[in-house]
Amino acid sequence: MEELKDIIAHNLVIYRKNAKLTQQEIADKLNYSDKAVSKWERGEGMPDISVLKTLADIYGITVNDFLVVPDSKPVKPNTRTRAAKHWLVSLLSFGLVWFIATIAMAIGLIVDKTLPMAEYAYIVALPVSMIVLVVFSSIWGKLWMQALSVSALVWSVCVLVHVILSPLLGISAYAWTIYIAGAALQLLVVLWYLLRFFMKRTIKIDNIHGK
Repeated sequence: MEELKDIIAHNLVIYRKNAKLTQQEIADKLNYSDKAVSKWERGEGMPDISVLKTLADIYGITVNDFLVVPDSKPVKPNTRTRAAKHWLVSLLSFGLVWFIATIAMAIGLIVDKTLPMAEYAYIVALPVSMIVLVVFSSIWGKLWMQALSVSALVWSVCVLVHVILSPLLGISAYAWTIYIAGAALQLLVVLWYLLRFFMKRTIKIDNIHGK
């Protein structure tokens, strides 16, 4: 049992590092504390089978891979394949939004060229597609990807409000204030993700030093 515990502990470290994840990031995905993850990786305890299954899914391996004696140069899980799938799903979802916008515009042009959906289909699709990117970058993307997608969403909403809503509300003369508000939001986005970056870096340093 002790030998099996050591093998699992060793493999937990190997596959986590191959996936370029910290103990805290794994703990967050499992809803466990980073101390529990550290304990497993030191061989002072073992995760139950459901946790091992979740970890195997995260690393793109099987549960059995945790139980075998590793080679001197363990095979890395196919992270590139998983990343490619994530990009494919994100791009397909992004493209679907613009496809629907194109269909809406075409219908509008056929039925009546003065219909708003013919004129504004792509303007509306812009922030909607940015929301799609925000969602997928939050699930799969790195911190800088999340920051870029949120920033793009902020400015796409500004364009939407400027082009569509400001004429309806009769505030076209003050449209510049929309972009002032967008700049303020952009600053908040930058500060928020900088804060998250330094928090993650602090956690990573603490993990290295075993705190």
